[in-house]
Amino acid sequence: MRIKKNSTNKKWLLGFIIGIVSGLVIGIAAGYYISSHNIAKKQPVSTTTSSQQQVQSGGSSTSGSNLPQTSNSQQNTQQEQGSTRTQKLKTYKAYGRFVGGTDAHSIEVNLLNTNFDYKIFETHTADNQKYNLQPGMILELEFEVPQSGGNPKIINMSIPESVTLKGKYIGLADNNFAEFLFDRKHVVLQITAVSSKISYLDENTDVEVTFKTNPQDPNSNPVVTDIKVLK
Repeated sequence: MRIKKNSTNKKWLLGFIIGIVSGLVIGIAAGYYISSHNIAKKQPVSTTTSSQQQVQSGGSSTSGSNLPQTSNSQQNTQQEQGSTRTQKLKTYKAYGRFVGGTDAHSIEVNLLNTNFDYKIFETHTADNQKYNLQPGMILELEFEVPQSGGNPKIINMSIPESVTLKGKYIGLADNNFAEFLFDRKHVVLQITAVSSKISYLDENTDVEVTFKTNPQDPNSNPVVTDIKVLK
């Protein structure tokens, strides 16, 4: 009878130990599962946060990259506008004789040189009053040539004491006047002061002529003060 009792006690003790071990194993497994589950839950949050940060970072980067592009576009537009403004019309210098005013903002001038056939020039009334222009006076002009028709605009004007031009001696008109060619312009000048120098010249001789407005009557032919033969 004692043997059976001891055997029963041993079985009970073994069962008890197995129960405890099983409980520990189950507890450890459950703890591991819960811990893994919590980690799994945390990872998407971290990924989402990272994704949001990347989106924000990317948005910030995109926004930053757009700013220089917009700035460059504005700069290009400003440069094009500046380039358009800085495209100035071509300017030329020439001498001419004042004929008269056509209106408050333009005058008529007979050019003495250059190949242009302009007659009417835009100007400022203040310039006309400043120089007290009289018909026949010689003017030195700097003017802009219009690109699409219209009259040239005078940007600078002065009254020279004398003018020196290279051209051709065409021939005598009479003892006091001779004809010269400057570019395409035929001009008759008074030669009384230099008649001795002109008397031996052949027609179509290349010359350099210095002349000025007739001091006695500006509307009369300009007066030659010197003439040189060009070789």
